[in-house]
This record gives sequence, structure tokens and C-alpha cells, in this order.
Amino acid sequence: MNTFSPTQSVETLLHVANRNSGASEVAAQVLLSAWNSRDFAVPVASLSLLDGDNYEHAINVMNLRYHGRAPQSVIADGEKKLNALYREWNHLEIQRKEAA
Repeated sequence: MNTFSPTQSVETLLHVANRNSGASEVAAQVLLSAWNSRDFAVPVASLSLLDGDNYEHAINVMNLRYHGRAPQSVIADGEKKLNALYREWNHLEIQRKEAA
């Protein structure tokens, strides 16, 4: 069981997402899907790209949403930070097929 606070988890994943590493995309997907799950999703297999601590941060963010709290609500300037993350990673939005 982790001892990370929700604030710590959101801030850490924001840092990872902005770092341009192999785990950046999945960190962004976790945050964006917790922020707007209609338009973003986390490929579960991609969670394996995170190291142990960052995996725990991702689970913590998902748990935050389970309890009805959005990631932007637990950090300073959260809406601004998530909007900036969206601008950086909006190409990850789910592509829906149009109904025939």
C-alpha cells in the first residue's frame, strides 16, 4: 500500500508527463483520462512503462477519481495545469468511429 497523497501523485505524474521520457505518454494518459474520461483512455498494458513508484501514483490518481475527485481539484492551479497538459497531449484523444 502506498503512502502518497493525491496531490503528490498528480504533481509527480505531471512532472513525468512533461519530462519527455518513455513514461511521459502513459503519465499524461492517466491524468487526462482522470480529467476527461470521455475523450481519453489509459491502455492498461502501457502502465508497465511506469516504474514502481509512478505506477503507484497512477493507481492513486485512478483511486482519486473512483472517490469522485478530479485531479485538478487537488493541486494549485489545477485547471490551468491540466489544460496545458491537454494542449501538449491532445493527439491522444480517443478516435471514435462515426455511426453508419
